[in-house]
Amino acid sequence: MNERPRPATLVLTLSIITLIVAALGFAVAGSPLGVLSIESVGDRSVATARPSATPIPDYTKEPRPVPVPIETADPVRIKIPALDVAANVIPVGVDKENAMEIPEDIMEVGWYRFGPAPGSSAGSAVLVAHRDGRIQGHGVFYSLGALNVDDPIIVTDDAGKRMEYRVVARESIPKKKLPIKEVFSAEGAPRLTLITCGGYYDRDNGGYQDNVVVTAVPAAVSS
Repeated sequence: MNERPRPATLVLTLSIITLIVAALGFAVAGSPLGVLSIESVGDRSVATARPSATPIPDYTKEPRPVPVPIETADPVRIKIPALDVAANVIPVGVDKENAMEIPEDIMEVGWYRFGPAPGSSAGSAVLVAHRDGRIQGHGVFYSLGALNVDDPIIVTDDAGKRMEYRVVARESIPKKKLPIKEVFSAEGAPRLTLITCGGYYDRDNGGYQDNVVVTAVPAAVSS
């Protein structure tokens, strides 16, 4: 178990998340695949029955919330058997432009360390990764849109704890309509939120136009 500071409130803004979801498409500038049709399945409300009341301060004004020291274990590995995915997870924050950092290696997954961690008792633990890239090819979340309800996702933390989740929803959402406060909420039922790019690839408009969002809940409490 590592002791690390966690902000008292979730340090996010609409501008930051806009840059997050845009970067997932723009940075990889992948192959001209046209429209990636992803059918929405499942019910995200299973995982988010209680709406978030967490304030999201304007990060452009550089707020400095007082860190709250807590003991927690960071995620280090994710397995998605249905996709034959086994990848390292690294903590990410925000860069100098207030955009969420995304792993340069498209075979790694980034965990947003200013939000809940997998295994937390409440809130959305957000994991992001690239879909593909010009040079590196298919990314770790290339087939994220192929997940189905009840597919398992296993996350292991740096204390060796293995946490199993099951998928309850898979959606393709236009980036401009991503429900930011819900997706990055620190409140509500505990869940895992996986995000990558999808939809139509428009080279002249920032890359992929949608986000594929998969929501999963702890298997032990998902009945």
